[in-house]
Amino acid sequence: MAKRLFLSLLFGLLLLSTPSYAIAQSQSLSEAKQLHEGTKGSAMGKGDNGNDETPGEWFVGETPTNPIPDAPLLLFVPGLNNVAQVFWEDGGLYEAAFEAGYETAFIQLHDAGGASADMWDNGKLLAEKITEISDQFQGKPITIIAYSKGGVDAQAAATYYGAWQYIDRIITLSSPHHGSELADLANSSWAGWLAELLGMRGEGTSAVETGYMEHFRSLTDEETYAYVNDYYTLGGTDWGSVFSSTWFGGMYLSSYGDNDGVVTTVSSRLPKGEEVAIGDWNHTSIRSNRIFPIIQDDVLQGNNPSRDYLIYKEQISKTAKTEQYVHGDALRNNKAEKHLFPIEDAIDKVNIQLYTANPLQRVELIDPNGKVYDDVQVTQQEGGFFAGATGYHIQINQPSAGEWSLKMRSEKKNAYLLHGQYDKAIQKQILSETQDRGSDSKWKTNKKQVKEESIEVHYTIVESGQQIPVVTATSKGLPLLSKEFSQLKKNRSYNITMDINGETISGSPFKRTVVDSVYLSE
Repeated sequence: MAKRLFLSLLFGLLLLSTPSYAIAQSQSLSEAKQLHEGTKGSAMGKGDNGNDETPGEWFVGETPTNPIPDAPLLLFVPGLNNVAQVFWEDGGLYEAAFEAGYETAFIQLHDAGGASADMWDNGKLLAEKITEISDQFQGKPITIIAYSKGGVDAQAAATYYGAWQYIDRIITLSSPHHGSELADLANSSWAGWLAELLGMRGEGTSAVETGYMEHFRSLTDEETYAYVNDYYTLGGTDWGSVFSSTWFGGMYLSSYGDNDGVVTTVSSRLPKGEEVAIGDWNHTSIRSNRIFPIIQDDVLQGNNPSRDYLIYKEQISKTAKTEQYVHGDALRNNKAEKHLFPIEDAIDKVNIQLYTANPLQRVELIDPNGKVYDDVQVTQQEGGFFAGATGYHIQINQPSAGEWSLKMRSEKKNAYLLHGQYDKAIQKQILSETQDRGSDSKWKTNKKQVKEESIEVHYTIVESGQQIPVVTATSKGLPLLSKEFSQLKKNRSYNITMDINGETISGSPFKRTVVDSVYLSE
């Protein structure tokens, strides 16, 4: 507390001018709910075009009938492509906070206005509005409860825009503090067709790529005001119901470890924050009322009770990483399209996931022997990085080795993203991450399973958020020589897709895909 008070006084002396305390443009939550009746469908966000709320507008919750003396004001901050309404849903956090006796406030960031924003624009807006909220509540300490990317926005507001002086603590719910590999995928060369049609490209998505968030962490973690406020983090390991949006995301992210369908548990942690819990929550349920007792007991009241249903970091399972194949393209109107790809021998199980911008008239998966798999599970993706897409899923146990084909027909302008996830014994896997930090590549092949001379890698590099490649190159083996990347500009984010072809020791062709991102600094 003394440190915070000293820094607050120091900050005040350094300011050239005091903050502008505009008249708060706030509404009570009952007024807001009346104003926003019929907009519940937008609560999950619609990417780059669907939300029509007013950025910077904020709302005050109803005064609790049993207010807790000296309790902080709880300010709820939404995430990527979200609007404030995500906290008002039945069984949401607002309901739990109100019943527990806390005063509350809610804010619309830039994403609520129809286009996602990075942490800099959202952080600046959030900091400006926090001064108004603090003024209306007579300087009452503010505890931020931030969902998903809102946690990154909140740290930017506190660290770079002076909001730390109004905040006592920040609680983040599955925030991608180290980025999300799903953001990498959404901005990759293969997913570009689909993301563009869905309107899911935007500054917010690019900002939470793993490469850019590594850059943000390198800038932020040593900043003077980065950890003046106490940070508390929560993360999840559930993927939701089978074939739901978070389940599809969970399947993809399983290659990177435990996750909640959008963010890995590793990414939900802050280097200098305190991890409250990793629990059996998906990326949607982690903002529900079931989380509030943990926030209240462990953070707001500091009781730290033990709970059998929580999985603390010491107990997180070491998930075996799977391997994957990714491909995508445009689909022409009323024309049958076919994509061919190999599945090698020794695969125990393959999960085929297909996303399209519009529903398909027909989809079939055909094995090398001509067997047709048309028993496809179909779902509509309501959230995540591919919100609005139609998802198709086929699982095959002990798939035949050889060339498989995926047949699709669409009656509308369309695009698809194919994700094949291959499960096989660890000792028979083809790719693994190298532990050698001095290596030119973070990936290596399994010499006991692969004919190394057969390996060919095609690199496609795009600037984050763009579709046209800035570099395409092919190499024999891993990695590609660094001279191929000399034309890339500094202080930019780039998305890298590596398409890897080769043969196993037994001569069976295979394909793998690695999607990554990097920020090139000076």
